[in-house]
Amino acid sequence: MLAFYYAWYDQSFWQKSLSDQPTQTYVSTDPAAMARHVRWAQQAGIDGFVQSWYGPQVEYNQTEPNFAALLDVAEQQGFQAAVDFEVTSPFLHAKADVVAALRHLLTVHAAHPAYLRLGGKPVVFFWRQGRFSAETWAAIRNQVDPERQSIWIEEGVTLSHLSHFDGHHLYSVAWDAQPEQQLIKWGNRVRNWEAQHGTSRYWVATVMPGYDDLVTGRADAFVRPRADGAYYRRCWQGAIQSGAEMVIITSFNEWLEGTQIEPSVTYGEFYLNLTRELAEQYRTGAPPLTAVPQPTAPPPTVTPFPTPTSTPTPTPTPTSTPTPTSTPTLTPTSTPSPTPTSTSTSTPTQTPTATPTVTLTPTPTPTPILPQAAVSFARVYPGLIAAGLALVLIAALAMRALIRPRRP
Repeated sequence: MLAFYYAWYDQSFWQKSLSDQPTQTYVSTDPAAMARHVRWAQQAGIDGFVQSWYGPQVEYNQTEPNFAALLDVAEQQGFQAAVDFEVTSPFLHAKADVVAALRHLLTVHAAHPAYLRLGGKPVVFFWRQGRFSAETWAAIRNQVDPERQSIWIEEGVTLSHLSHFDGHHLYSVAWDAQPEQQLIKWGNRVRNWEAQHGTSRYWVATVMPGYDDLVTGRADAFVRPRADGAYYRRCWQGAIQSGAEMVIITSFNEWLEGTQIEPSVTYGEFYLNLTRELAEQYRTGAPPLTAVPQPTAPPPTVTPFPTPTSTPTPTPTPTSTPTPTSTPTLTPTSTPSPTPTSTSTSTPTQTPTATPTVTLTPTPTPTPILPQAAVSFARVYPGLIAAGLALVLIAALAMRALIRPRRP
């Protein structure tokens, strides 16, 4: 049970017109904020954070010192942390930079007691590994980890690189209104790949509460409504049914794309509590909850990868480090960017959520029950009806005589 974590916020970030705000604003360099986040995550049943990481460069790159601080905080609180290796980081200009960054990661950070391990091996998630060919990744892996002593988890909507990685995940499924179907489908694809290649791979299912990146100003920004937790439940349903070895939440605190479960002004701790409930079902293997139906549109078609645009290096500022706004934003994709720093490489066509058609049922005309009963009585007892009418006539004549005015 993991969650994507972002450690590049300063106080100026919270001045943006975000879809929501945290209950407590913070700067990512603050160890007290990290400790609070770790406590909240543990309350929700999360085992570790996977922090977006730009590489080992310290100057103008707060993801490096902040990850080192996160590891120390995690150790103090019995928590774990790993990195989401940003292959398109503005500080990684070529293959050699990626090799050097991975060596630093595996020899320095992965040696920390709080670094996330499976079976004794450190786990590394990757973002945008499609920047390099499968053959290039084979060479990188042989240089950095020839004995396969670490676990590498790739991301995306293709398995073309999986031979050189140890597992697969989708950063996002928000482009589909029926996320459980996508997760089951991709879990099956990984299993089919295993059968074809005669080897095992990790399937890591992504769960997310919703999506809203309108604040980014992206040309195809969109909203996937949370629907009072229904979308999140559907994701967990798919994760459980897909038989995933791991689940990762997108995200704990990605505020630009509105995927956070961190306590917020709008939702309070609702999503932390819901995470704890659903995580328990995942861990125990209980039957998944029935998802609340939502109006859905046909699943979008994944379009070919466009050519990525260049990513400018953040403007150096001697007294501060770059914030998410110092790098270009992403076009949302079938696996939307976990950061505001990279250019999209796979954009599923977003289909607007269908508006449900409401069919009004006409209100039935009431049946005139009492008149029908009177008719039936008259047919059965005609004598009584005649006698009754005679009595009424006599009474009327008597009353008329009583009230007639006297002649003078």
